[in-house]
Amino acid sequence: MREELLRWMRSGLVTEMVYVDRHGAFSKRRVKLIKMQGEHVVAWDLNKRARRTFRIEQVLACLPINERVRKRKVEIG
Repeated sequence: MREELLRWMRSGLVTEMVYVDRHGAFSKRRVKLIKMQGEHVVAWDLNKRARRTFRIEQVLACLPINERVRKRKVEIG
């Protein structure tokens, strides 16, 4: 899984990730992968708009989504 996460992180694509949390619940997140730190991957969760850290061993699947993170334009007036 580490190699897959690295590949999608380098691609710059948004990734849909399925993982098991610390309580054993399954979760699916849309994330922008930022970096690998030891046994963890740091990502920006697009739905929660927050930085999250995931244990690599608990990531069950990841697949890139054909979209890039876009910066919002702020309109004044």
